[in-house]
This record gives sequence, C-alpha cells and structure tokens, in this order.
Amino acid sequence: MRLRNAFATVAIALTTLALGGHAPAGGAEITATGFQIATASTTIAQPTLGDLSLTLRYVVIAFTGSLEGTTVNQQSIVRDDVVEKKSFITVTGTFFGTLTGSEHGSFSFIVHNVVDRSGCPCPPAVTPSQGKFVVVEGTGSGGLEGICGGGTFASPTGLGSTYEHTYRFGKDCKANN
Repeated sequence: MRLRNAFATVAIALTTLALGGHAPAGGAEITATGFQIATASTTIAQPTLGDLSLTLRYVVIAFTGSLEGTTVNQQSIVRDDVVEKKSFITVTGTFFGTLTGSEHGSFSFIVHNVVDRSGCPCPPAVTPSQGKFVVVEGTGSGGLEGICGGGTFASPTGLGSTYEHTYRFGKDCKANN
C-alpha cells in the first residue's frame, strides 16, 4: 500500500511539473476566504405542503478571493414561515476553478444552509443566512485532485456571502489513503 502511495505521489508530482503548475503539498492546510454571489437562478418546481413551501432550483454562483471560479448547483429549499420562521436549504453541486493560484480543477460539494425568516415578510434578498460547505472527498480533479475540507459562509442580507474554508490535500484526506 505504501509503495502504491509513493508511486501515486511521484506520478502527481511529475504530471504537475509537466503541466507547469503546482499542487499543494500533502499535510499543508490552506485557509480560503472571499466572497460568493449567485449570478443566475432557475426554479424547477415550487409546490407547497401544508404550511411548508418547497422549492427546487438550479443556481450558478461566482466565487472570488482564494477560490476563483464558478459553482453550478441544485438547491432543495424547505421554507417554514409559520412555525420555525426559517428556510432549510440543502445544496449539491460542482465547483470549477482555482484555489490560491492552483491549476484549474473541480470538485463536488454539499451545503447545509439555514436562512432566518423571522423578520418576514421580507423584500427579495434581505434574509440573513449562514451555512456549512463540505467537499465530497475523492471528487477533486485537475489542479484540485485530492482535495478535502470545507468551512462556513454567512450573509447578513442573503445577497451574496463571505466564506471561510480550510482545505487539505493528499494523505491528510481519508479518501486518498
């Protein structure tokens, strides 16, 4: 197993050198901070179930800062304006772009987001939100091969948000062992 890992490490290093880029070293943590904002959204379905409003939609999000790129994701939203006065959002998607100057790559992720609707009825895009962003280990490719980690994001208005993530590569990720 160790010999296979050593060969894989050498192959990744040689490929990275051949492409003229660099890959983050295993064991190094990268703190990523920046801003994300939705640039397009298409609603697929929006039924209701009792007092719950259910929405399924596709969203394109632009990332700036340590992450430079785009996500395309599918959001499943359950909104409760009667009892909890919150929206609960689950997101699955793909990021494609770079991390702190890496070569271009991609990875899949999942997000859990909670939106405070206690002050509603609200004008569009004026609802505070916060959530967790997690990379699906084993999905990284290109310059983001072997990535794992994630972090949080927050927005006081729901109109774009700041993010703070921590990423690792290689042997520090369970899926790469």
